[in-house]
This record gives sequence, C-alpha cells and structure tokens, in this order.
Amino acid sequence: MESLSAKRDRVIGIVKENGPLLPVTVAKKLDLNITFASAILSELVDNKSLMLTTVKSGGSPFYYIRGQEDKLQELMKYLNGKDRETAELLRKEKILRDRDLDNLKRFGLRQMKDFAVPVKVTANNESDLFWKWYLSDEKEVNELIGKNLEARLPKKIEDKGIKISEEQVKADDLKVKEEQKKLQEIYKQEPKKETKIKEKAEIKTKPEAEIKIIPDEKIKTEKSEKKTGVEEKNQDPLGRFFVENRIDIMDQKIIRKKEVNYIVGVNTEVGKGVFFLKYKDKGKVNEADLSLAMHEAGKLPLIFLSTGELTKKARELLGTEFKGVIFKKI
Repeated sequence: MESLSAKRDRVIGIVKENGPLLPVTVAKKLDLNITFASAILSELVDNKSLMLTTVKSGGSPFYYIRGQEDKLQELMKYLNGKDRETAELLRKEKILRDRDLDNLKRFGLRQMKDFAVPVKVTANNESDLFWKWYLSDEKEVNELIGKNLEARLPKKIEDKGIKISEEQVKADDLKVKEEQKKLQEIYKQEPKKETKIKEKAEIKTKPEAEIKIIPDEKIKTEKSEKKTGVEEKNQDPLGRFFVENRIDIMDQKIIRKKEVNYIVGVNTEVGKGVFFLKYKDKGKVNEADLSLAMHEAGKLPLIFLSTGELTKKARELLGTEFKGVIFKKI
C-alpha cells in the first residue's frame, strides 16, 4: 500500500509536470477521491511546497509550483470580463497609476493578486500607489514609475527622492479609503459559498442588446380580487417581483438584513437565462454599489434590485462602465 508520503511526492510531481492544475485534475491523475486529493494539496500549500491562485474555475483555485508563474497568464480567461480587460491593460502597460483609474479598475486590481502587484512610491514625502504586472522586470518598473512621476512633477521630483518598495497595500488617497470602507465589511467576512450551477443552465443573451425581463401575464383569481388595499400595500415587494416575472431562485445568500444575493433563472426575449441578482434596501445606489455587485456576479449577467434610486453618476455609468447591468427599483 502506498504511503502518504509517497502520495505527496506524486502530487508534487504531477503539478510540476502539468501545473497549474485544479484539484479534480490531480485527483483523476492519481486515481484518488477529490476530498483526499484536496486535503493533500492543502497540506502541501501549508508547508510551501505548492502555491495557490486567487483566480478560480467553478469555485476551485489552481495549484502550481514556484517557477510556473509565467503559466498563470493562461488563467486570465477565468477572470470576469471587466477584470480580464484590466489585467490585459496592465500586461500591456507594465505599470498603472492607481489614482488615474476608474473605480471598477481600481477595485479589480485589488482582487487579482495573481497578476497585479502593488508598488508604494514615496517622493518628496508624498505617497503614491502604482500597480505592476507580476512578471515585469524590477529595473524596468522603477524606470517607468520614475518617468511617470517626472512627467507629472518635473520640478519637485529628484532621482534620489524616489523610493520604491513593494508591500501589501493600504490605499493612501482618501477616495480609495472611503471606497474600501464600503467594501471591506463584505470582503473581510468568511469566503462565501460558491454557487454550483448545472451545466445544462445556459446564459443566453443578445450581443450588444439590452436584456429585458418578460413578466407573466397577470393572473386574476377570485382570491386575489378579494385582497384588501391594506394587504396589497403590505405584500413583500421583492417576493412580488419574483412572482410577477416568473423568476426561479436557484441559490440565495443573505449578506445582511437589507442585502441578499441570488442566483436566479429568468425568462428573457431569447429564452431562459441564468443571472446574478443583487437586492439592496437602500435609499441611493451609487457606482460603488454597482461595482461591488459586478465583481460578486463574476461571469454572470447582473440584475440589481433596490428600493431606492440610482445616483446621477451611477445612472450615467450604466451605459459605459456598467454596460449590460439591469437596474430595477421595486
């Protein structure tokens, strides 16, 4: 019978030869059940024999060994659309200055730790934050950041005044701090359960076309006609929305008292589709709320329901940064 130590060695060998790999792939190659294979992988990560990605496929991370970092680029396809665009921009430009980016890109860079490395820069007692492509040459990065700063403040920055150090980032400018305060409560919680959707469920959308929810025809019954005005007023608006639009709840997670995440099946003009639906009981929904919801939705199209209105800026961004997002006030 093969010892546990031998199994560990075999896992390392398989990852070394084929990584990055998902746990299910390792289990199949070793002819082990997925639970046992995952336990071995977790142990090898703990003792630094293997590395773990933040990018996931179907809720599972990828495992690799040091020296395979270049292959992580192949995993960019598992990022959601907006984050993939940001990662491609970072790969092309080598560095990005945080304060020059829109909210969605800034938030995305903080999540894609496999590809974006924070670089804190201090020049003449002033701090700035840059992001570098994880494979970028250190010397080249320093030169690019130096040129960026010199172009902005040619009179104030001297070569000796620039100090660059990589560290886990705490955003320096006030705007980022304010945004993070709104988001950190959710992202400091325990990791949410990943939603498993049957392979048969397909997301059917029209390219470059708005998806419209098709409600059921109103069904009149004797029972409904007998409802009083008080009963109608007290009816749950969220429940009524689901019933009237024939929305099937596939998964539900309560974030807090007035905020719930759903995976739902919705009738659209082109058939049944799977959507991420965010419900938030809030007077004003801003761009930060939409940005967070898009990241939670991942690759699924997003429906945002709220009891409140969109702010002016958030409404303007629906056609650009948040293109394809369906917002409904209930």
